[in-house]
Amino acid sequence: MKLNQSLHVAREESFEIERPEVCVISISSPITIVESQDGKCHVKIHAASKKALKSAELVEIVQVDRKLTIRIDKKSWSINTSLPLDNKDQNFWGFNFGGLRGLSVEIALPTSATLKIKTVAGDLEVNQSVSEIEIGSVSGGVTIGQNPSESCSIKTVSGAIATHTYSACDYILKSVSGDIKVYVAPDLNVEVDGNSISGDLNSEIPLDENGDTPSGGNKLVKITASTISGDIDLVRN
Repeated sequence: MKLNQSLHVAREESFEIERPEVCVISISSPITIVESQDGKCHVKIHAASKKALKSAELVEIVQVDRKLTIRIDKKSWSINTSLPLDNKDQNFWGFNFGGLRGLSVEIALPTSATLKIKTVAGDLEVNQSVSEIEIGSVSGGVTIGQNPSESCSIKTVSGAIATHTYSACDYILKSVSGDIKVYVAPDLNVEVDGNSISGDLNSEIPLDENGDTPSGGNKLVKITASTISGDIDLVRN
C-alpha cells in the first residue's frame, strides 16, 4: 500500500513500550504497518485534505502500560467481536459506520509487538514481522507482506486475504466471499486444512504425506483456511 504523495502528516506520536500490545480500531481508514528502526512504536496520521487535518485531532491515541490503542472512529467500541453485522443500524462489532474520513494511518512497530486490528472497509497492509496478528474486517482487503513469528488470525466478510510467508507460522484464515491466497517460501513445509463450499481450492504445493518435503523440516507453516464462496490458493513465493 503506497501512501499518496499528496497526503500530509497531521499527527505523529512515539512511544517506548516493551513488548507492546497494539490495538487499532478503524472504519474506513487505510492502515499500514511498517518496521520500527529504533524499537519504539511510532504512529503517523496522514490527512488527504484540510478538513481531514482537523479530523485527525479526534483520533484517540492512548497508552496504558503495555497497551497502545489507536481509535479512528467517532463512536464507542465494543470488544465483543461475536456481535453480527446489522445493516439497519449500520453497526459492526459495536461501533457505527460514521467514521473519520480522509485519514490513513502508518504505524511502525518492533518485532516483539502483538497486533489487533478491527475495521469495516479500510485496507490493511502489514510489512513488518511482529509476534502475533489478529485482524477482523468486513470489506477491506488484507495483505500480510511479512508473516508474524507465531500466529496470524484473519477474518473477513468480503475482503480478500493475501499473505506472504517466510518463516514458521500458524494461520487461521476465514472469509465469507473473499479470496484467500497464501504465498509460501521454498524452504518451508506446509500443513493445510482448507475448506470452501462453492469456491475452488488450488495448490501449487503437493500436500500428500510423500509430497512437498523441502529441507529444514522444523520450518512448518500450518494453515487453516475456510470460505463459503471465495477461492483458496496456495502458491510458492
